[in-house]
Amino acid sequence: MVDSGTLAMLLADARLPTGGHTHSAGMEPALLGGLKRDDIPSFLAGKTRSTTLVEAGTAVVARHHFISEAAPSGIDALIAAWAARTPSPALRDASRLLGRGYTRIGRTVWPSSASIAFCAQLRQPPRAVVLGAIAATALMKPADLVRLVVYEEVQNAASAVLKLDPIDPATVVTWVLNACEVAEPFVHQLSLITTPEAIPALGAPQAEGWAEAHSVMKKRLFRA
Repeated sequence: MVDSGTLAMLLADARLPTGGHTHSAGMEPALLGGLKRDDIPSFLAGKTRSTTLVEAGTAVVARHHFISEAAPSGIDALIAAWAARTPSPALRDASRLLGRGYTRIGRTVWPSSASIAFCAQLRQPPRAVVLGAIAATALMKPADLVRLVVYEEVQNAASAVLKLDPIDPATVVTWVLNACEVAEPFVHQLSLITTPEAIPALGAPQAEGWAEAHSVMKKRLFRA
């Protein structure tokens, strides 16, 4: 069994063919909506303290359910809880598209996993649920799973900046580290949750509005 940290690095690698390169984690909608470059670090930190914690919490609960049983009966309730905490249809659609990419990776790398096979039978499961199934299959530690979700969200957004509003890449690295540091105080608490009710209910109305406006634009570089 591969080490939990190694698995986290694999799944966080931008070269992983999940379709993540087509998503800006809300950065393109934000910049098109009027976000200034000087405000990007605050945007990333705010994202880390809100919607990213919803994603991370959902993934941890999914992992718990899949470890308990390969085809858990509580997954529908979990997806409903995630959807209730993700009111933007555009953001839900983006997560489901990413979930499809992770499911494909999971079926290829862990072909005998009943948990991942279960996800493949669901109707467009969100990314967090599929990540939970992968984490359960590979016995990934909950804390590593939380940090993976946080890093992936922040790194996708920060990487998009280099295409949308080019800046010194070293500066962007600093933004990523600072945003991940913001999430660190929440890692332990999130790693312990086991029920949908315990998932943080944190929203980002401005970012959700930007995402909805972005979804109907005819000219855009990223899907979301």
